[in-house]
Amino acid sequence: MDFELQPIKRDIHIDGFNSIYYFEFGKDFSHPPQRNDFWELMYVDSGEVNAITEGMGQTISQGQVIFNKPMELHAHISNKIVSNSMLVISFTSKSDAMDFFEKKVFTLDKTSKTLLSLFMNEATRALGEIPHEYANKNALNFENSPSDSCQLLECYLIELLLHLRRSGTDLANETNKSEAARELAQNSTVNLVIEYLKENLYSDVSLADICKTFYMGKSKLSKLFCEYAGCGPMEYYSDLKITEAKKLLREDVSVSTVSDMLSYSTIHSFSRAFKKKIGISPSEYKKKIKK
Repeated sequence: MDFELQPIKRDIHIDGFNSIYYFEFGKDFSHPPQRNDFWELMYVDSGEVNAITEGMGQTISQGQVIFNKPMELHAHISNKIVSNSMLVISFTSKSDAMDFFEKKVFTLDKTSKTLLSLFMNEATRALGEIPHEYANKNALNFENSPSDSCQLLECYLIELLLHLRRSGTDLANETNKSEAARELAQNSTVNLVIEYLKENLYSDVSLADICKTFYMGKSKLSKLFCEYAGCGPMEYYSDLKITEAKKLLREDVSVSTVSDMLSYSTIHSFSRAFKKKIGISPSEYKKKIKK
């Protein structure tokens, strides 16, 4: 008697892993908004993280996980109160069942945490060490891994996803769309822009550069910035440069050198900007400091 083969229906299929990271960040960590062409799972192992997804803010606490679908604009920001550690798993899946995870945050139960722990242990076994540097964008290297490691990683992750899906709303918290969530997202976005301007103080950043980096239109960015900082982003950037210029002049750096260091087009444009803000020219300020 022959037994008819019953094929296995696979609701979730994973094509492969794009990245696996375990980060330990200070309370001031942030990264600019980004879009990726793969799914991303971010689990907060300790502390608390503000997650910004397509303009909506959500606080992700210890023991919670959030998903970002492919090409979804998102950023992760420390809350400036406590340090945190997080596991980030990026993977490619074209399964329709993955739509269930869109815009959901899960508080993991004991089973979920066990599966995630098994995944981390196997990832360490496969890679030697889970990458932990944010700037490291090297491809995962499984060449020296045990032959079964990749398949085990896939099994653990799929089992975790199926468990979360089966548990449904018992573990999921729908994204908070309240005014408080929007305010969190907006304030966090402006803070990211400010950090970006500070990091590029010695460059020549334009409004178009900021908009391109943060995927925002000029009018929306200017409106957000004015509500938060009381001025537009370029005025804020100019004020940062003048503050830095004053510091350099106090350190006896020449006016022309300061102008070049801060990427002003000419020494005259630097002097105009300085006098408009401080009320005297850079040369006069330098003389005043010496006295």
